[in-house]
Formats: sequence, C-alpha cells, structure tokens
Amino acid sequence: MIGNIPVGATTAQLRLFVLGDSIAGGSAQGGNGSQGWPALVANRLGLTLRLDGQGGSGYTTGGTQPGGRPYTQRVNDAVAAAPDLVVVEGSRNDVGPTQTQTAAVDTLRRLHAGLPHTRILVIGPIYSDPQPVGSHPVDEAVAAAAMKLGLPYLSAVRRGWFTGSAHQFIGSDGVHPTDAGHAYLAEQIRPELSRLLYP
Repeated sequence: MIGNIPVGATTAQLRLFVLGDSIAGGSAQGGNGSQGWPALVANRLGLTLRLDGQGGSGYTTGGTQPGGRPYTQRVNDAVAAAPDLVVVEGSRNDVGPTQTQTAAVDTLRRLHAGLPHTRILVIGPIYSDPQPVGSHPVDEAVAAAAMKLGLPYLSAVRRGWFTGSAHQFIGSDGVHPTDAGHAYLAEQIRPELSRLLYP
C-alpha cells in the first residue's frame, strides 16, 4: 500500500477532489464541465472527479453569490468524499496575506488531519497578469501555509502561467481562462499530479 493507494491499483479506481474558485469551477469565459482543467486532468489520468469550485470564493471569503462559502467551511465536504488525491486551488479572491495564511493553515491542517493518507497538492492563486510579477503577497501566504504543513506547492505566480504569449488564453473579462486556457492549465497541472501518483 502506498499511502491509501493499494499497490497494483489502476488510476481508474482513484478519486480526485478539487477545491477552488471560478478558475477551477469555470466561468462565462470557459472551462465549464468537461472543458474545465479539473475534468481534463481527471480524464487524462483516468481519475473520477468531484469538483467544488465556487466563483468568488477563497480561503477567507465565500464571495458574493448566495450560499458561497470560504474554503475553511468546505473542508468537511472534501473529507467526506474520501478522495485519494486533493487539489486545493487559489485564490485570487483573497486579499489580506496575513488573514489568508491563517485561513490556509487552518484549511490545509484540517484537510490533512481528516485525510491522513490522501495526497494533497496546493496550487496558489492564478492571476492573469500579462507580464511576470515575480511574487505576490497572497501567493507567498498560501505557499507559507503549504510549507508549514509539508504539502507540495505549485506557484502559478512564480511560473508566470498566463504571462507573455500564454495571456492569449485569458477571456475578454481579463480574469478567467477560456476553454483553451483550461486546456493549457490542465497541461501545467497534470504532471504535478502524476508525480504524486507515481513518486
């Protein structure tokens, strides 16, 4: 047994849970349903997917939509799903780095405690700056939280995912990826999940 993944199990038996904002859940610009990066990644790796992507939400905010909840209030849903892998993405909707780090530590600690054998990948906020910014306070806050819990962290800011020519994958609202942008995101994220599956 590797973690809670039996030796010899096929990835078709594995469950992926994605907790995030509209960059995970899709928007009017693209990435809805089977066109979203969570579905594309799950399909490529042969995983079953449960997606909890709420627009406007983050570690510290539930957004303005009725019923929106911050990540801290959605941990129990992830634990109850008993996934083999979890991706926590975001969030660009968080604005205070100190509050974000505190909430991220709380979220990730309870997630890890509730799913001690589950592999967890933390992805930082995904911004749409056309030029590289090098660092961002919220990205640094989430990175510090992941490091404190010993969880792998993927920084979209440091990697400049939507800068330069890749900015073409951002929709007309200047914030959300198009369907092509979600396909691009899937190709950035899939190798990281593969490494967790096959260390």
